Amino acid sequence: MKQITIEGITITVTYKKIRSMNLYVRTPDGEVHVSVPNRISDRMVRQFVTSHLPWIVQQRQNIQARCVPQQYVTGETVMVFGVPHTLTVQDGRTKRTCGVYKDGNQLVMTAMPESTMEERKALLYKWQRTQLQDVAAVLLHQWASRLQVDVKEWHIRRMRTKWGTCNYRAHRIWLSLALAEQPMDCVEYVVVHELLHLRVPNHSKAFWSLMEQYIPDWKQRRSRLNQPQNK
Repeated sequence: MKQITIEGITITVTYKKIRSMNLYVRTPDGEVHVSVPNRISDRMVRQFVTSHLPWIVQQRQNIQARCVPQQYVTGETVMVFGVPHTLTVQDGRTKRTCGVYKDGNQLVMTAMPESTMEERKALLYKWQRTQLQDVAAVLLHQWASRLQVDVKEWHIRRMRTKWGTCNYRAHRIWLSLALAEQPMDCVEYVVVHELLHLRVPNHSKAFWSLMEQYIPDWKQRRSRLNQPQNK
């Protein structure tokens, strides 16, 4: 992995056992990543990125316009597995009564009157973690059985640039907490993607063939997953 700069834009280049180059602009920071075959030259990487500069600039502008930092106040919209919910913040009397619950199409957050934005964010993250744990547990059990793979352990954590990771040797999977905001079929795509790495540890042709077999519309799911949204 290394970084290059083209017209003031920093691009992270990752070399993998793949046949073609893949370009991504990540939310919420607009970071540009390109995955390239192991033996490709720097000149070809630069040519590839340069040819896509208009698209990169447009994607970064879209992200900047749409990724508005949340303040965690009443009236904001919070996505719950792809479904918009209106946030309502109410005052709590003690810290033990603080938390979040869903009421129809609303998310009700009870927080101390003097709570900071970071403290309200922590309340939401705690609730999202619980929701994602329930959903992921079911998906991992169903798909691990179907794919005939053994997951020794799995965890949820906040990730800046990835939706999930898989440790092939340890049979350990990590899922991004941000998946709690994504549609269910996108969450399923990430789960299957990481589980398939327990059969094929890289992104070779064999891996994508399996993905096509089990999730025929994986490209559409991945595309929706990587669309910028409010954070």
